[in-house]
Amino acid sequence: MNIFDLNNKTHLRILKEELHRVDRLILEYNEQSIWQSMTTAQKEQAMLSVDDDLGPDLADEYSQEEWLKIPDVITNRIDLQKYSTEKPDRHSMMFTRSLIRGINNRAKEDANAAKFVKAYLGKTLANRVEDLTSQQVKDLMDKLHAFQASLSKFVPPTPEQEADSVNNMATIINQDRIDNPGFSRD
Repeated sequence: MNIFDLNNKTHLRILKEELHRVDRLILEYNEQSIWQSMTTAQKEQAMLSVDDDLGPDLADEYSQEEWLKIPDVITNRIDLQKYSTEKPDRHSMMFTRSLIRGINNRAKEDANAAKFVKAYLGKTLANRVEDLTSQQVKDLMDKLHAFQASLSKFVPPTPEQEADSVNNMATIINQDRIDNPGFSRD
C-alpha cells in the first residue's frame, strides 16, 4: 500500500487537518504583519476591545509584545483586519462608493429605509454610512435590499405571463431580423 494513497480515509483526514493548520499559520503570519504596522495607540485599542472578556489591563501588558508571543486566548478574540493598512484596489473602492451612494439615496427616498440604516449604524457604533468598512457596507446593502423587498407589494409573474413574455420577445427579435437583414446581433 502506498502511503500517499488518498483514497484511504485516514490519509484524507490527515491531509485535511494539515491543510487547516497551514491556513491558520498563514492567517497568523498575515496578522503579525498587520500588528507590526499598527501604532501603539491602535494596539492598545485592539487590546482594550477584549478587556471585558478577559479582565482589565491587557492593553498595558501586551501592547508592546510581538503578535505571535501574545497568548492565543487573546489573539483569537481580536480582529486585526480593520487595522490593516493595505489599500483596497481601485475597483473595490469604486464599488463600495457606489453602494454608499445607493444606500444614502434609498435612505433619502424612503423613511423605512432611513430607519433601517439608522438602526444598522447604531449596532455598528458608526455615525454615518461612510464610516463603515467595505464589508459592512456590502452587508448593509444586502440587508437593506432584503428589508425593502419584504415590504414590497411586488407579485412575481405567473408561468403563463413569463411564457407570453418570452414569445413576445421572440416575435420582436424575428421582426427586427426581417426589418434589418444585413445587421447581425448574434
